[in-house]
Amino acid sequence: MASTTTVAGQQVPLYDPTVKPDPQAKNTLGSTPEEIRASFISLLVASMQNQDPLNPTDSKDMTAQLAQIQSLESTEQMNTKLDTLVKTIGAGQGYGLMAAIGRYAKVASSSVSLDPNVGAAAAVVADRGYPSVEVTMTDANGKVVATNSFSNVPAGDMEFSWGGVDLSGNKLPAGLYGISAVGIAANGTRVPLAVNSLLKVDAVLNDSGDWKVKLDDGKTYAQTDLKGIY
Repeated sequence: MASTTTVAGQQVPLYDPTVKPDPQAKNTLGSTPEEIRASFISLLVASMQNQDPLNPTDSKDMTAQLAQIQSLESTEQMNTKLDTLVKTIGAGQGYGLMAAIGRYAKVASSSVSLDPNVGAAAAVVADRGYPSVEVTMTDANGKVVATNSFSNVPAGDMEFSWGGVDLSGNKLPAGLYGISAVGIAANGTRVPLAVNSLLKVDAVLNDSGDWKVKLDDGKTYAQTDLKGIY
C-alpha cells in the first residue's frame, strides 16, 4: 500500500514507483466547482512536493485542469442565471396577459361572444375561393337565430361582424352564440369551414409556469392558441 501524507485535511498518496495508479479510485475532490477548486489547489501543492523528480508533472497539464474547473463553475453560474431569467420572462408574460382580461381574444372556435353595444366579430377561414359562403348563428338551444351569405369569397380569412339581430329583426341579449360556416362550390358542394371568432377573456391562469387564458366559452386556451387580442 502506498504511503500517504495529510494535506489540507486530506490523505494524499506519496509517489511510489512500485505502485500502479488505481483508475477506479474514489473521487474525494468534491461535487461542486468550489469544492473541486479548493481540493485541486491543495492536491496540486501536495503533488508538486511529492512528484517523481525524474518525471515531474507538466505545468501545462495543471493549467488545463484548472481551466476546466473554472469553465465548469462558469457554466453552472450561467445555468443558474438563465433559469432565473426564464422564470422572470415567464412572469412577465403572465402579467402581460393580465391586461387582456375583459378584452377579446381571437381563437379557433364554434362560439362567438355577443355584446349588444358592439355586436360580434369572427373570421371564416376559406381553404380556397368559393362562389358563396354561408354563416349561421345559433342560440344556446341550437336554434338558428341569424344567417348571412357572402359572394365570391377568396381563399384566406374573411372577416365579418354580426350586430346581434335575429331573423325577425329583434335585438338579442348579450352572451355566447354558436357560429358555423360552409363554403358552397360551383357544383353546389357544401364544405364546412373553420371559424376564428372573438371571445371575451375571463381569466388568466398559471398552470405550472405555463400561462393560459380562460375565455367566456368556458374553455382554457394556451398562448399559442391565441391569434390576437382586441
